Amino acid sequence: MQFCFIDETLDVESLYGDGYDPGPGPSSKKAALQLPTSLPIHHGEASMSQHHGGGSLLQTTSCPTGDRLQSYRDLDQRKLSTIPLGSRLGLSETNDSPLDRAFPLHSWREAKLMKYYLEYMCNWFDLCDTTRHFAIHVPRKALSCPTLLNAIFALSSRHLSLKGQQFDQWISHQYHERCLQQLSRISNDSQALLNDDLLAATILLRTLEELEVPLLGTDNEGHLLGIQVFMNAHGSSATSSSLRQAAFWVGLRQEVTMAVASQRSIKISLTHNFIDQSFTHAGDDTWANRVILHCAKVVQFCFGESHHKPEEYRALVEYDKGWLHYRPSSFLPIAYMDPDASRGEVFPHILYLSHAVVIGVVHSILAQALLMCYDPTLPKIGPARKTSQEARENDIRQQVIHLCGTALSNDSTIPAMITASLGIATCGDRFKDDAERNALLGVLIKTEADHAWPTGNIQSSLKSAWGWD
Repeated sequence: MQFCFIDETLDVESLYGDGYDPGPGPSSKKAALQLPTSLPIHHGEASMSQHHGGGSLLQTTSCPTGDRLQSYRDLDQRKLSTIPLGSRLGLSETNDSPLDRAFPLHSWREAKLMKYYLEYMCNWFDLCDTTRHFAIHVPRKALSCPTLLNAIFALSSRHLSLKGQQFDQWISHQYHERCLQQLSRISNDSQALLNDDLLAATILLRTLEELEVPLLGTDNEGHLLGIQVFMNAHGSSATSSSLRQAAFWVGLRQEVTMAVASQRSIKISLTHNFIDQSFTHAGDDTWANRVILHCAKVVQFCFGESHHKPEEYRALVEYDKGWLHYRPSSFLPIAYMDPDASRGEVFPHILYLSHAVVIGVVHSILAQALLMCYDPTLPKIGPARKTSQEARENDIRQQVIHLCGTALSNDSTIPAMITASLGIATCGDRFKDDAERNALLGVLIKTEADHAWPTGNIQSSLKSAWGWD
């Protein structure tokens, strides 16, 4: 098997029009880094500069402050300077001579993209990782891995463009294409598959890909294959580095999201020697990962080829009960408050201790809702069928309400909002009350507005199912 990526670099470059220079190829400088070049000005920025020319209050010939503001506005396009010779800013234990800077960046724009990753995007990944591999280790590894560095730039710039921060989407596409140029040369038996830096880059690119795909519909799985091949190349019994393990858990959460959205089976191997599904004493990260793996197995049961065997269903239900019974008290809410109907509230307020706890709880709720939807033990005929079905429908709605309440109450745990949107996409059609329906739409709208996660298709599908179109 071999990776099959489509190189559209020339097509992307042509969109910038005449005069666009993609910059040099791989550099022979230290570590043979393929340094990204400074990118062209965003069209919106150019028009903004023109708009504020002449009579603008921000830029006048008599106001030095206006000149400074214009200078700051141009920062993105300016080349970075060398630290002054003899300055203590450039001293480091890593080299006898002063270094220019920590990262191989060429422009202030790239510095902003790295900063955005460090301050925001990395928080999507390290939710169940006290070591914070994606916040601390991945940026350091990007020093010597141009593919990983470009993946960081691609993800940050795409997310900023989706949030309307004056970043042209084609900037992200160019960084993306640079990553694909290297990844496309990796074959199934390549030693590069053991490179943890490239696995981390694939995880970042997978997230970028998810931002391009509506949460309800077809997943093109461009980088999912990459995650599978990277993980399988190491063997299920081989010792994995801490970064590889961290990447696996992030990749598994991504896979659960897209598998449920596309109603397909899990395609990542769930057998690795570092996986722990016991109920023994462990930290919150481990307990969260245990229930995430359980959720993946539930997804496999629902959308795989198991034919919904009752004995498999009962085993999954028993594991859910065991996880709830043996989990530490840190997984209990630190505060709970019922919704106030007089204020138009639908969802309860439920506060939790940490990101890991929130992620564990939302995956537990999602797994429970899916098991309720695919219960093969419910009566299929007879008087009990309708009663059982009505009770089950109410239970499912309650799970979704708790899922949304948890995500909204702990909105700093960003992926929890995505999981809540996934629960709405899966079970939202079962709601009959208009106030609840509007509240569900509010969650979807907030998820897209705050985090640039596409929910438009879900909104349209639900409105159609409710007869609102």
